[in-house]
Amino acid sequence: PGRELDLARLASKWNLPSESEELWLRLAKNPPMRREALDALRRLYRTKNETEKLYEILQRLHESSPKEAPITADLARLGLNLDQNNKQSQDLAKEAYDQAPSEANCAVTYAFALDRLGRNAEGLEIIKKLPPNQLHDPHAAVYVALLLANANQVEAKDYIASTDETKIYVEEKKLLDEARARLAAASSTPSPPVSPSPAELSPTPTSTLSPAPTPAPSLTPARSTS
Repeated sequence: PGRELDLARLASKWNLPSESEELWLRLAKNPPMRREALDALRRLYRTKNETEKLYEILQRLHESSPKEAPITADLARLGLNLDQNNKQSQDLAKEAYDQAPSEANCAVTYAFALDRLGRNAEGLEIIKKLPPNQLHDPHAAVYVALLLANANQVEAKDYIASTDETKIYVEEKKLLDEARARLAAASSTPSPPVSPSPAELSPTPTSTLSPAPTPAPSLTPARSTS
């Protein structure tokens, strides 16, 4: 195992994905080397954007370290993005947030989970508790932009601008497109006409009645009283 571990490390260092994957998968079966192997596979699959395999590795990491909130959050968020095990992913997102509410990764993941449940306002309340500099992290900004766009808030544009499409993950690019589409739809929807005031709705009507006729003078002379 020691020699195999050295070979796996060298394969990763020399960027030999096929060889390193094969070696790390074997080493992951060996308990003393499992964590290093799973971490290496996680990095490998993330680099290659192999999200299905990444999800499996995150599940194994969570099983071996269920109290590590960042791993729990990563598993929950990827599950929601891949539309896999949605109920479990929702539960894991809350679990991670309960363990580390001030950790940006956990908070953003739970806010995203709430948004997917139609509880956008609650998700935004969680986002507001985080320091602004954490919200402008390229990855976090994707989820903040989505929540703001779903709430029809123009501030979403600022967070879309904070993202870096060369750094964000493939599943996050889809969310960014979703946020942009939501904003575009909101801006293209015409504003409803301003309702007139009650006075404008019921103007004082112009009278259509003819004025009362002036009485005609009497043709019969007045009778003398003398």
